[in-house]
Amino acid sequence: MRFTRLRRHFLLGIATVLPVGLTIFVIWFFVSGLGRLFRPILVWLPWIGRLPPSITTIIGFVLALTVITLIGALASGFIGRRLITGIDRLIQQVPLARSVYTSARQLTEAVFIKRSSLRKTVIVQYPRPGLFAIGFITSEEPLQLKDGTRAYLVFFPTAPNPTSGWLAIVPESEIIETGLSIEEGLKFVVSGGLARPAHLPPL
Repeated sequence: MRFTRLRRHFLLGIATVLPVGLTIFVIWFFVSGLGRLFRPILVWLPWIGRLPPSITTIIGFVLALTVITLIGALASGFIGRRLITGIDRLIQQVPLARSVYTSARQLTEAVFIKRSSLRKTVIVQYPRPGLFAIGFITSEEPLQLKDGTRAYLVFFPTAPNPTSGWLAIVPESEIIETGLSIEEGLKFVVSGGLARPAHLPPL
Protein backbone atom coordinates (compact mmCIF):
# COMPACT_ATOMS: atom_id res chain seq x y z
CA MET A 1 0.00 0.00 0.00
CA ARG A 2 2.79 2.40 0.93
CA PHE A 3 4.65 1.57 -2.28
CA THR A 4 1.49 2.28 -4.33
CA ARG A 5 1.09 5.67 -2.63
CA LEU A 6 4.73 6.55 -3.24
CA ARG A 7 4.39 5.52 -6.87
CA ARG A 8 1.29 7.68 -7.27
CA HIS A 9 3.05 10.66 -5.68
CA PHE A 10 6.08 10.11 -7.93
CA LEU A 11 3.95 10.04 -11.09
CA LEU A 12 2.06 13.13 -9.94
CA GLY A 13 5.39 14.86 -9.37
CA ILE A 14 6.53 13.98 -12.90
CA ALA A 15 3.23 15.25 -14.33
CA THR A 16 3.74 18.52 -12.43
CA VAL A 17 7.43 19.07 -13.13
CA LEU A 18 7.66 17.83 -16.73
CA PRO A 19 5.53 20.57 -18.39
CA VAL A 20 7.41 23.29 -16.50
CA GLY A 21 10.81 21.77 -17.22
CA LEU A 22 9.99 21.18 -20.88
CA THR A 23 8.76 24.77 -21.25
CA ILE A 24 11.94 26.14 -19.68
CA PHE A 25 14.07 23.85 -21.90
CA VAL A 26 12.33 24.92 -25.12
CA ILE A 27 12.51 28.62 -24.20
CA TRP A 28 16.18 28.39 -23.27
CA PHE A 29 16.96 26.40 -26.44
CA PHE A 30 15.33 29.16 -28.49
CA VAL A 31 17.03 31.94 -26.51
CA SER A 32 20.50 30.34 -26.63
CA GLY A 33 20.16 29.56 -30.34
CA LEU A 34 19.41 33.16 -31.26
CA GLY A 35 21.80 34.51 -28.63
CA ARG A 36 24.75 32.62 -30.09
CA LEU A 37 24.30 34.44 -33.40
CA PHE A 38 25.57 37.74 -31.97
CA ARG A 39 27.68 36.46 -29.11
CA PRO A 40 30.96 36.35 -31.15
CA ILE A 41 30.44 40.04 -31.96
CA LEU A 42 29.45 41.08 -28.45
CA VAL A 43 32.53 39.56 -26.78
CA TRP A 44 34.69 42.06 -28.69
CA LEU A 45 33.21 44.81 -26.51
CA PRO A 46 35.42 45.01 -23.38
CA TRP A 47 32.67 45.37 -20.79
CA ILE A 48 30.49 42.66 -22.35
CA GLY A 49 33.44 40.27 -22.73
CA ARG A 50 33.86 40.22 -18.96
CA LEU A 51 30.25 39.15 -18.35
CA PRO A 52 29.28 35.48 -17.79
CA PRO A 53 28.46 33.57 -20.99
CA SER A 54 24.80 33.19 -19.99
CA ILE A 55 24.42 36.97 -19.72
CA THR A 56 26.02 37.57 -23.12
CA THR A 57 23.70 34.94 -24.60
CA ILE A 58 20.65 36.77 -23.25
CA ILE A 59 22.00 40.09 -24.54
CA GLY A 60 22.57 38.44 -27.94
CA PHE A 61 19.01 37.09 -27.89
CA VAL A 62 17.56 40.55 -27.21
CA LEU A 63 19.75 41.98 -29.96
CA ALA A 64 18.60 39.26 -32.38
CA LEU A 65 14.93 40.02 -31.64
CA THR A 66 15.63 43.71 -32.17
CA VAL A 67 17.33 43.07 -35.51
CA ILE A 68 14.51 40.75 -36.67
CA THR A 69 11.90 43.36 -35.68
CA LEU A 70 13.81 46.11 -37.50
CA ILE A 71 14.05 43.91 -40.61
CA GLY A 72 10.28 43.35 -40.41
CA ALA A 73 9.68 47.10 -40.10
CA LEU A 74 12.00 47.74 -43.04
CA ALA A 75 10.29 45.05 -45.15
CA SER A 76 6.88 46.67 -44.57
CA GLY A 77 8.02 50.00 -46.06
CA PHE A 78 8.48 51.05 -49.68
CA ILE A 79 12.29 50.78 -49.62
CA GLY A 80 12.13 47.41 -47.90
CA ARG A 81 9.69 46.01 -50.44
CA ARG A 82 11.91 47.20 -53.28
CA LEU A 83 14.92 45.61 -51.55
CA ILE A 84 13.11 42.29 -51.07
CA THR A 85 12.02 42.36 -54.71
CA GLY A 86 15.65 42.87 -55.72
CA ILE A 87 16.80 39.97 -53.53
CA ASP A 88 14.05 37.77 -54.99
CA ARG A 89 15.17 38.56 -58.53
CA LEU A 90 18.82 37.95 -57.63
CA ILE A 91 18.14 34.53 -56.07
CA GLN A 92 15.87 33.59 -58.98
CA GLN A 93 18.96 33.69 -61.19
CA VAL A 94 20.66 30.90 -59.21
CA PRO A 95 19.26 27.51 -60.41
CA LEU A 96 19.59 25.48 -57.21
CA ALA A 97 18.81 28.30 -54.78
CA ARG A 98 15.79 29.40 -56.82
CA SER A 99 13.66 26.32 -56.14
CA VAL A 100 14.64 26.10 -52.47
CA TYR A 101 14.12 29.82 -51.80
CA THR A 102 10.80 30.03 -53.61
CA SER A 103 9.35 27.02 -51.80
CA ALA A 104 10.64 28.17 -48.40
CA ARG A 105 9.33 31.70 -48.90
CA GLN A 106 5.86 30.58 -49.99
CA LEU A 107 5.58 28.11 -47.14
CA THR A 108 6.87 30.58 -44.53
CA GLU A 109 4.40 33.23 -45.66
CA ALA A 110 1.57 30.69 -45.60
CA VAL A 111 2.36 29.57 -42.04
CA PHE A 112 3.45 32.80 -40.36
CA ILE A 113 1.95 35.64 -42.40
CA LYS A 114 -0.96 34.40 -44.47
CA ARG A 115 -2.59 31.94 -42.12
CA SER A 116 -5.67 32.07 -44.32
CA SER A 117 -3.70 30.04 -46.89
CA LEU A 118 -4.27 27.06 -44.59
CA ARG A 119 -7.99 26.49 -44.93
CA LYS A 120 -8.82 23.60 -42.61
CA THR A 121 -7.21 21.22 -40.12
CA VAL A 122 -7.82 17.59 -41.09
CA ILE A 123 -6.63 14.06 -40.36
CA VAL A 124 -5.58 11.68 -43.13
CA GLN A 125 -4.19 8.15 -43.17
CA TYR A 126 -0.69 9.14 -44.24
CA PRO A 127 1.95 8.07 -45.30
CA ARG A 128 0.24 4.67 -45.39
CA PRO A 129 -3.08 3.14 -44.32
CA GLY A 130 -3.18 2.60 -40.56
CA LEU A 131 -1.08 5.68 -39.73
CA PHE A 132 -2.85 8.98 -39.14
CA ALA A 133 -1.33 12.43 -39.64
CA ILE A 134 -2.48 15.98 -38.96
CA GLY A 135 -2.67 17.98 -42.19
CA PHE A 136 -4.00 21.25 -43.52
CA ILE A 137 -6.10 21.76 -46.62
CA THR A 138 -4.38 24.51 -48.60
CA SER A 139 -7.16 25.29 -51.09
CA GLU A 140 -10.93 25.06 -50.91
CA GLU A 141 -11.06 24.46 -54.65
CA PRO A 142 -11.15 20.67 -55.23
CA LEU A 143 -9.20 18.79 -57.88
CA GLN A 144 -10.80 16.28 -60.25
CA LEU A 145 -9.29 12.78 -60.30
CA LYS A 146 -9.44 10.44 -63.30
CA ASP A 147 -12.39 8.48 -61.91
CA GLY A 148 -14.37 11.68 -61.37
CA THR A 149 -13.93 11.85 -57.59
CA ARG A 150 -12.89 15.05 -55.86
CA ALA A 151 -9.59 15.52 -54.06
CA TYR A 152 -7.86 18.28 -52.10
CA LEU A 153 -4.30 19.46 -51.60
CA VAL A 154 -3.26 18.60 -48.03
CA PHE A 155 -0.03 19.85 -46.48
CA PHE A 156 1.55 17.75 -43.70
CA PRO A 157 4.01 19.88 -41.67
CA THR A 158 6.87 18.36 -39.71
CA ALA A 159 7.49 18.77 -35.98
CA PRO A 160 8.83 20.93 -34.46
CA ASN A 161 9.51 22.91 -37.65
CA PRO A 162 6.21 23.51 -39.49
CA THR A 163 7.90 25.30 -42.39
CA SER A 164 8.88 21.94 -43.89
CA GLY A 165 6.66 19.01 -44.73
CA TRP A 166 4.93 17.09 -47.52
CA LEU A 167 2.14 17.92 -49.92
CA ALA A 168 -0.31 15.23 -51.00
CA ILE A 169 -3.39 15.06 -53.21
CA VAL A 170 -5.96 13.29 -51.03
CA PRO A 171 -9.39 12.05 -52.18
CA GLU A 172 -12.22 13.76 -50.35
CA SER A 173 -13.51 10.45 -48.96
CA GLU A 174 -10.21 9.86 -47.12
CA ILE A 175 -10.19 13.23 -45.33
CA ILE A 176 -11.39 13.35 -41.72
CA GLU A 177 -12.44 16.79 -40.52
CA THR A 178 -11.26 17.66 -37.01
CA GLY A 179 -13.14 20.84 -36.17
CA LEU A 180 -9.84 22.29 -34.90
CA SER A 181 -8.74 25.80 -35.79
CA ILE A 182 -5.53 26.32 -37.75
CA GLU A 183 -3.83 27.61 -34.58
CA GLU A 184 -4.87 24.52 -32.59
CA GLY A 185 -3.68 22.21 -35.35
CA LEU A 186 -0.30 23.94 -35.70
CA LYS A 187 0.18 23.96 -31.93
CA PHE A 188 -0.55 20.23 -31.85
CA VAL A 189 2.01 19.53 -34.58
CA VAL A 190 4.75 21.89 -33.37
CA SER A 191 4.54 20.53 -29.81
CA GLY A 192 5.00 16.99 -31.09
CA GLY A 193 1.58 16.02 -29.73
CA LEU A 194 2.16 17.43 -26.23
CA ALA A 195 -0.36 20.24 -26.71
CA ARG A 196 -3.16 17.81 -27.42
CA PRO A 197 -6.56 19.37 -28.23
CA ALA A 198 -9.42 18.60 -25.89
CA HIS A 199 -11.53 17.06 -28.64
CA LEU A 200 -10.35 14.92 -31.54
CA PRO A 201 -12.69 13.02 -33.86
CA PRO A 202 -12.74 9.20 -33.67
CA LEU A 203 -10.30 7.65 -36.13
